[in-house]
Amino acid sequence: MSGAGAIVYGHRSQRRSRLLARLRRLDRATLEEWWAEQLATEAAARSGFFLIPGGLLLGAVLVYGCGFEPPPILGILTAGLFGAAAIALRHSAARAVLILVGCAALGVLSAQLELARTATTIISGDVTARLTGRVLWRDSDERGRIRYRLRVLATERPALKRPPQEVQITVSSRHAPVAVGELYRGLMRLGPPSGPAYPGAYDFAFAAYFDGLGARGFGLGPPDVAAATADERSDVSWLDEQRFRLTRLRLTISDRIRSVIGGGEGGVASALITGERSGIPDDVTEWLRSTGLSHVLSISGLHMAIVAGFAMLVLRGMLAAIPGAATRFPVKKIAAVGALVVATFYLLLAGDEVALLRSYIMLAIMLVAVLFDRPAITLRNVGIAAILILVTTPHAALTASFQMSFSATAALVGVFRLIADHWNKGEADASRYRSRLRTALIFFAGLAASSLIAGLATAPYAAFHFQRIAPFGLIANLLALPLFSFWIMPLALIAMVAMPLGLDWLPLTLMGYGLRAVFAIARAIHETMPDAPTGRMSVAALLLLSLALVLLAFLASRLRWIALPIAALGLLLAPAGPPPELLLFEDGNEIALIDANGQMIHRKDRPSRFVSEQWERAFAPSIEPASAPAASTRTDEPGADAEEASVRVAAAAVLAEHPPARAIRDTRKPSAFRCVDAVCRATTRGGLRITWTDDYEKTDAACQDADIAIVARAIRQRRCPTSARLVTLRTLRRSGSLAISATKDSRRPNVSVSIQAPPSAWNRHRLAAWPRSWRREQGLPAGQTNPSLPRGVKPSLQHMPRTSTGGTVIGRTNEATTRPQRDGAEAMPAGPAGRAVTTEATPVSPTQQGAVTPDTSEAPEDQDLDAADALDLR
Repeated sequence: MSGAGAIVYGHRSQRRSRLLARLRRLDRATLEEWWAEQLATEAAARSGFFLIPGGLLLGAVLVYGCGFEPPPILGILTAGLFGAAAIALRHSAARAVLILVGCAALGVLSAQLELARTATTIISGDVTARLTGRVLWRDSDERGRIRYRLRVLATERPALKRPPQEVQITVSSRHAPVAVGELYRGLMRLGPPSGPAYPGAYDFAFAAYFDGLGARGFGLGPPDVAAATADERSDVSWLDEQRFRLTRLRLTISDRIRSVIGGGEGGVASALITGERSGIPDDVTEWLRSTGLSHVLSISGLHMAIVAGFAMLVLRGMLAAIPGAATRFPVKKIAAVGALVVATFYLLLAGDEVALLRSYIMLAIMLVAVLFDRPAITLRNVGIAAILILVTTPHAALTASFQMSFSATAALVGVFRLIADHWNKGEADASRYRSRLRTALIFFAGLAASSLIAGLATAPYAAFHFQRIAPFGLIANLLALPLFSFWIMPLALIAMVAMPLGLDWLPLTLMGYGLRAVFAIARAIHETMPDAPTGRMSVAALLLLSLALVLLAFLASRLRWIALPIAALGLLLAPAGPPPELLLFEDGNEIALIDANGQMIHRKDRPSRFVSEQWERAFAPSIEPASAPAASTRTDEPGADAEEASVRVAAAAVLAEHPPARAIRDTRKPSAFRCVDAVCRATTRGGLRITWTDDYEKTDAACQDADIAIVARAIRQRRCPTSARLVTLRTLRRSGSLAISATKDSRRPNVSVSIQAPPSAWNRHRLAAWPRSWRREQGLPAGQTNPSLPRGVKPSLQHMPRTSTGGTVIGRTNEATTRPQRDGAEAMPAGPAGRAVTTEATPVSPTQQGAVTPDTSEAPEDQDLDAADALDLR
C-alpha cells in the first residue's frame, strides 16, 4: 500500500472508531436528552404552527383523494375534542399529534362544506342543441378560432332537462366576436369534460366541476344576431356588470398587446400581463414545457414579486428624490403601500389561479410586515397562504398547480433560511471591490440555486401528473430568468403605466425582443437537450417524497434529516409496477395493446392524440409517439392549462375522425389486430383474447372465443352468452377508461377502472340519463326520413339532407321526437312503428362548416331496448 493510501485508510479507520464509540455510549437517557433538545429547538422556532396547514391538507386529501366523507357532526366533535386535548397537554410531545388530527378533522369539514356549496351540473352526454347564453369570457387562439365561456340562459331543440350552468365552446366560423356581457345564440355540439385516460390519470371533470363548467364543445356555424329581450337583460346584476367591465378591460389590454407585438411573442406577453394564454402557438408551448420554462406562462410568485418589487423600487426612488421627503416621511412604508396597490390591480387583471392567489397572499403579508417593521420573507407566510387557500378552496390541494407552487416556495424559503443563518455567522468585512464582485457572484449563484431547488422540489409532482421532467431546466432558467427579471417584466409594468397615454408601443416592442430571445434559448435547448419521460409514479412514492420535503423545509432542528431516508424510500417505491396488457378509453374506440417489449400497438392507424400521448408518457416512456395525427391539441397542466375545447371536438366526433372497423381492413392494421367482418381480434402478451366491434349485431360473434368482448355501442345486453366479459359504452360510462391484465394463475382478466363506485360528485353525471338528440328534416311526413325512400329503408350518404352551409347532417331521430315539443316546436318524424332510425354513412369531419356529428348518446337508461331498437345503436 502506498503512503497516501495508508494515510487515507488511517483516517477512515479513525472515523469508524469514533462513530462506533459514540454508538456504544448511546443509552436511553442520552436519547431522551437528545430528543428533548430537538423538541426545544422546534418549540423555540414555533414549528407547531405548520401542523395547521398540514392537517387541513391531510383532511382535503382524505375527502377528495380517498372518498372519506364521515357525518359532519363527527368531524366537529373530533376537531373539538382533539383541540381541547391539545390545549390541556401544552407541554407534551403528544400535543403535535392532537393538533394534526384536529386540524385534519377541520380539513374534512372544509372539504365537505365546499362539496355542499358546489352545485355544478355537468351534462350527461354528447348532444346537439340550440343555446342562448351570456358571454362571460372570450379569447382567440393562434388559428383565429374564438373561444367563449357562456352562462346558459336557455336551451331548445331539444330543451335539456339537465342544462349546465356554464359552457365553453370553440367557434371556427368567421363572425363578428360577441362582446363580454352580450348574448350568444347558436347551434352547438356539447359534451361533458373528458374522464381519465387510464386508471389513476387526471380527471378533467374534477377541475371543471369546481370551476362551474358543465360542458365543453364547439359551435356549429356562427352565432345568430338577435337583440336581447327585457327578461334577458334583467338577469345582469350590478356585480356582474362590474365583472364584465373588468373582463372587457382585460381583453382590450390583451388585444392591444398582441396588435403591437404580434406572433407568439404577443401571445406570451399577453399571458404575462393578463393571464390569457390562448394565443400562444403549440410549438412555443412545447419548447417552454420541455425546458422547464413553462412556469413563466402561469402568473405566480416570480411575476408578482418582480412587478411589486419594481413598483416599490421606483416609488421609493421617486420619493427619495424629493428634497426632505426621506427625512420627514416613512418612504419605505409608503412605497410598500403603493406596491400592494399595484399587486392588487395585477391580481384583478390576471385572474384567480391558485399560484397567483398564493403569491398575492404571501406578497400582501410581506408588505404588511414591512409596515409593522417585521421580517418579510418567512415560512410562516407560506403557511398562512396555505391555510387561507385550503379553507376557501380545499379541492386545490389535489391540483398540480397547488402542489408545485407550494413545494417550490417552501423549498426555496426553507433552504435560503438555512443559508442566511449560516451567512450571518460569517465575516462581514470586505473591500468595496470585493463586495461588488461578491454581490454579482451571489446573484448568479442564488439564481442557479433557486432553479435547482425549485426544480428538485417540483420534480416529483411533474413526474406524477405529467410523466415528464426537464433535466436541463437549470440551464434554461439560468439563461432565461435574468431576461425576465431585468428586461421583460419591468417593461411590462412600464407598458401598463404608459398604455392609457398611448405610449406603450415602445416598451411592448422592446418586451417582444426579450421574449424572442427567450424563445431562441428554449428552442435551442429543446432541440439539443429534450426533456425525459418518466412513466407512472406510484401514489405511495409521491406521499413519501412530499413528507420528506415538508420535514426538510419546515423543521428547524436536526429532526429535519429524517427526511433523507424517507425520500430514499420514496425513490425506491417510485415505479408504479408493470404496465397493463390492454388500455381502453371510455369512448370504446381508442384501444391499445402493450407487448412484452413495451411497444404500444393501437387498433387505429390514427389514434386520438389526446389519448395516445397520455398513454405513451405513462406506459411507454421510451417510445416516441409516432402514430399521432397531424392535428394538434394541447394538454397542459392538469392541472394547469389544457386546451380541452379541441379535445372535445375529437371526443364528441370520434367516428368522424376515425372510420369504423369494417371500413379499415387488411394490411393497414398492425398484425396484433385482425379485423374481419367488422370484428377485430387480438391477443395480449398474457394470453387474453380480445375482440372489438362497433356493430351491435356482431355482439354474439365478438363474444365467441374471447376473454374480453368490447362493443362500442350503448347496448342493453350486459353479459355474453359465453364466459367472456362484455364491455359496452354503458359499462364504460360508469367505469371510465380501463386497464386490463391477465391474472397470474389463470387467463381471467384483471380489470382496473378509472371511476370507482359510487362516483364522486364530479362524476355523478355518469349516472344520469343520456340527453336525447334529434334530426329535423323539413317537409317529410311522420314515419319517413326521406321522401325518395320507402318506409324502413336506411338512407345512404347521397340521400342525406344538406345544411345551409353545405355540411352533411348526420344523426338520428328517436321515438320521443314524435311527441309535440315544448314552446310550440314542431313534432319530429320517426321511423317505422315509432322506432328510431339511424343514418348509416361515411362520417363527415366535424370541422366542416355546419356539420353535425353522430350522436353516441342513446335512449335514457330507464327505457328498455328490444331487438328492434338495435337499429338505433348501429
